[in-house]
Amino acid sequence: MSDVAAVLELLRHPSREGGADMPRAVLAELLRRTGAAGGAVGVGPRELARVPGGGECWRTTLPAGRDEFWLELAGGAEPDPPLKLAAGVVLGSWLMREELKQARFAERRRLWEVESLRAIAEALGGTLEPIRLAEELVLRVAALLDARRGEVWLVGGEGWWRGAGSSGGAALLSGHTYRVAARVGGPVLTPEEAAKIPDEGWLAATRMALPVVGRRGRVGVLALAEREVRGGTTPFTPADLDTLSLYAAQAAVAFENAALHGEAVERERLERELELAASIQKQLLPASFAAPPGFEIAARSDACRHVGGDIYDVVEAGQGSVLMLADVAGKGVPAALMASSLHAAVHLLAAGSGDIGELAHRLHQHLLAATPANKFATAFMARLAADGTLEYTSAGHTPALLVFEEGRVEALHPVGPPLGLLPDPHYSSQRAWLPPGTVLVAFTDGLSEAPSTSDGEEYGVERIRDAVVRLRHEPLPRLVDGLFADVDRHTGGAALHDDRSVLALRRSGM
Repeated sequence: MSDVAAVLELLRHPSREGGADMPRAVLAELLRRTGAAGGAVGVGPRELARVPGGGECWRTTLPAGRDEFWLELAGGAEPDPPLKLAAGVVLGSWLMREELKQARFAERRRLWEVESLRAIAEALGGTLEPIRLAEELVLRVAALLDARRGEVWLVGGEGWWRGAGSSGGAALLSGHTYRVAARVGGPVLTPEEAAKIPDEGWLAATRMALPVVGRRGRVGVLALAEREVRGGTTPFTPADLDTLSLYAAQAAVAFENAALHGEAVERERLERELELAASIQKQLLPASFAAPPGFEIAARSDACRHVGGDIYDVVEAGQGSVLMLADVAGKGVPAALMASSLHAAVHLLAAGSGDIGELAHRLHQHLLAATPANKFATAFMARLAADGTLEYTSAGHTPALLVFEEGRVEALHPVGPPLGLLPDPHYSSQRAWLPPGTVLVAFTDGLSEAPSTSDGEEYGVERIRDAVVRLRHEPLPRLVDGLFADVDRHTGGAALHDDRSVLALRRSGM
């Protein structure tokens, strides 16, 4: 058989001589045909086979069409062109078969990955419980990548899930606690390792791990150990880490959906509680008043949130009716809780206090002892006698207005600091007399400081005075509603920036 035929004969036995042994078989034939002591064959920078041999090596090319192979020989004669061409054709055919096998393998792997992702997506889409998600994830990923051990760590610093306790250990990093949420086969990472997995992941011979990262940051860590093969274990590869990254991305979507669902449930719960709190607070604010004979009383309060920090009431205290309008510093639930405490304290202390200044001092002591140092309240309080005498005090509150029958206006200014602000303030009692037809209007700064949407100018006390003067002969509820409507026109109907409250009193004509 000729030299060329002997080399080409290798193409007839690709299964016997194929795979990684084909370049070695071609090299062996070339060494036999040229008498070289040793040599190597390769393509580009890649060496395909080598047979060690003594002597200086020289190189020639093996033409093969698309690819150009090279041949190194230690001694021996140079192959003739037909032999070179035959060797190049055999090696080119082998290389194309190898590339085709790799492409088919890559295609099958991609199809397997897509099918695996679909299966995991279906499994994870069936629950919104983080722990169940973690358990389903680790079981499926460990099975798909043939891992003996696997675990899912979740970041618990935001409180969106409840972990499996402290048995798996925990680690704190950047204010977040990492805890094991699910595990199969045994531990993979220590708590410290789980908290320090880099963004690009971590690959070792027997372990690999990747962070599960969503749109709002790191959700957890997915880790596997000991890839199982027939007869033992084999190291994980970069391709395995790439596959794991696909599963981690799918898990991130599922965990974020679970987190969003939990937040929505919590938000609904808080809204229901706020609605209940608003309902309770409205019951604390009287819708109508048992006014003393010869007097009318009306009030209204609009909170800028579900609940507010304004409170008003009229309390029968034996020596006359006690009127109170208070504005607690702050907004929302904290202010509403303090307002409720103040409301209860007025009912308890009003009957046992001497003049109205003493009542203010006792309320101040109550707030000083029962609330944080940065919490305080302004308040207007007055005791009304049947003859129209008004004993009042104002603890840092906006001036109340007395509007007389003929339209004259008198302001009742503060006589002391807000309640609960200073250690030992003094609240004096002042007196005024309400002739028949006189209107008393007390209001919170949510009205006087309401800004215009056009230029930001506050509504102001002067506009309140003008509105009350203009409406002084209207029925008292209509006067109060008219004042609110005038403020609303000034602000252009914009959302309230603060709670708005008014308490109004009129002494009826004789």
